[in-house]
Amino acid sequence: MAMNTGPVILVTTALTDAQQARLRSAAPGCRIVTEKDLDADPGLVRRVQVCYPRLPSRLWLQAESLQWLQSSSAGVDGLLALPEARRHPSALTNVHIHAHCLAEHLWGMALMLARNLHGALRAQDRGTWETEPLLKDLGGLAGGLLCVAGLGVIGAQCAAIGRVMGMRVVGISRHGRPSAAVDEVVGPERRREVFAEARLVMLLLPGTRETAGFVGKTEMDVMKAAWIVNGGRGPAVVTDELVKALQDGRVRGAGLDVTDPEPLPDGHPLWRLPNVIISPHYGGNHPGYDEEAFTVFCDNLGRWVRGEPLHDVVDKAAGY
Repeated sequence: MAMNTGPVILVTTALTDAQQARLRSAAPGCRIVTEKDLDADPGLVRRVQVCYPRLPSRLWLQAESLQWLQSSSAGVDGLLALPEARRHPSALTNVHIHAHCLAEHLWGMALMLARNLHGALRAQDRGTWETEPLLKDLGGLAGGLLCVAGLGVIGAQCAAIGRVMGMRVVGISRHGRPSAAVDEVVGPERRREVFAEARLVMLLLPGTRETAGFVGKTEMDVMKAAWIVNGGRGPAVVTDELVKALQDGRVRGAGLDVTDPEPLPDGHPLWRLPNVIISPHYGGNHPGYDEEAFTVFCDNLGRWVRGEPLHDVVDKAAGY
């Protein structure tokens, strides 16, 4: 699969001189090309063997020599929405460098909701000392059930924090195999059973056909005023049903780093609900992200050159 020397590597992001040197160290004799190089020599794309971090959609059919694309993100649903990318025989790898920052982000939302800190901030903005209104919506997490849907690296980190918070943790995963990260693992078919007992539901699901509408009316009907926090993909939750459930109390509150649609349009009902916290899909970002993603690429490039298995290969059929 791999070539020992001289691969043509297409890089579609700006690199420093030091980063280019690291690539040449990982793949001696490589040729690093850019989109400008492809514009100057349209036939060059047919010789590209490695690409980072994206291949423009117009080039997939021409990239006949492409053997591997390293993404700089964890989610690749947007890329795999392109039929030519999904069908291409090249390997696709992603990065898993989001666990700590996204877990912090989601737990920050969960704690704000449970302790009504978002309400306190609104009172602060008004310059008013209001205790009684905040006490009416005050809750707690310790002793309750945390449901983590999606037991990847991020889900395991969220589960670990849940245990520290004194919660019992049940994970939902497609395979349903036991995991040391949680107290119990169930398959997606048992999600309503778990939702009915959960105090907090954390969604960390990839964007696939199977996860679309994972939490809809039927699921929210069984909830007993649980909080929902979504850091995976917006379509995992049926938005119109979430709005209704938030209004009538079936769902106590929601923290959303992702929405459907996304971006959330002006005037959408979610903006106005007092029991909702919204952030514009930045939970996975952190200082040094680009350098960490590039380091993953360099490590995988060395493995590719040596003919070793790549880390974090995406199952294109599954979508993650």
